[in-house]
Amino acid sequence: MTLTAAPLHAGRGTMIRAQRTARYIAGEVIVLITSLVVASMAIFGFLAVLPGDQAAILGGVEATPEQIEALRQQMGLNRPLWEQYLDWFGGVLTGDLSTSALDGRSVAAELGEKLQVTVPLGLLALLLSIVIAVPVGVLAAIYRDSAFGRVITALSQLSAAIPTFVLGLALVLLVALPTRLFPVQGFPADRWADPMEALRSLILPATAIAIGQSAVLVRFVRSVTIDILLKDWVRTGLAQGWPLRTVLVRHGARNAALPLLGIIGLEIAGILMGSVIVEQIFALPGVGGMLLSDVGNRDITSIQSTLFVLTALVMITTVVLTTLSRVLDPRVRSAS
Repeated sequence: MTLTAAPLHAGRGTMIRAQRTARYIAGEVIVLITSLVVASMAIFGFLAVLPGDQAAILGGVEATPEQIEALRQQMGLNRPLWEQYLDWFGGVLTGDLSTSALDGRSVAAELGEKLQVTVPLGLLALLLSIVIAVPVGVLAAIYRDSAFGRVITALSQLSAAIPTFVLGLALVLLVALPTRLFPVQGFPADRWADPMEALRSLILPATAIAIGQSAVLVRFVRSVTIDILLKDWVRTGLAQGWPLRTVLVRHGARNAALPLLGIIGLEIAGILMGSVIVEQIFALPGVGGMLLSDVGNRDITSIQSTLFVLTALVMITTVVLTTLSRVLDPRVRSAS
């Protein structure tokens, strides 16, 4: 190969990789859109076929059959199911999540208010789970053949088996009540006007979620770290006198961080489910409480829109993180 041909060959290779990446992203977007449409059909369909007449429930026991029929007409429940679905999903696509059949409130406005609590709670739980899992997973890998490493692995498996609500109650009894450092329940009425006070309200709930979620990450970090420790370049670095910590921090962290992105995307759904439970224990005014209240009131329209928004958030976040991992990590690209 001549000197002038080498840059041309490198440029052509870069262009081919860029085209492959663009095709991959376009494929992921198409799959995401298709998945969202299927998810919307599933959510709408399952809730629509639930037994019971929503108009009769909302009308109350004293409503006459004529009043119930009028309410059914007003809510559009007599229309074909496909027409109701297109009306609802068309509104969702334009940002209109409809209104509550119970009290006429805007679902989008209430959901936006509740997400001010649930999203920071989920992000804090995710951050804490990473902070816990990375050092614990690395230690479990380094000392994998010792009693200390087996104890770490056993504790991580135990924490994964404990239900989130048990962890929440334990934190209330063991931390919040004796120390009074964190509120047992509630969230500031003025939301994030005082960020520190709002953060204090979220620390224990986020910790309850993070303990369970970090157990999954610990196993992943341990596996990745063991794989790195067996690499030739790690042995070479150690043979040259480099401390193990230096080798892992300078080179191992970069190799482990990119695959971690894909796993974090899968963790989002678990954190969201944990948030629904923990919000009830700590009386947080988040999406979990809203969803359970709507289920109790059989507010189908609000449940449909809330579930679809949560599903879309999980899907979009997972696709973004998986795509980033694939684009940035040449090992994932090669495997693909």
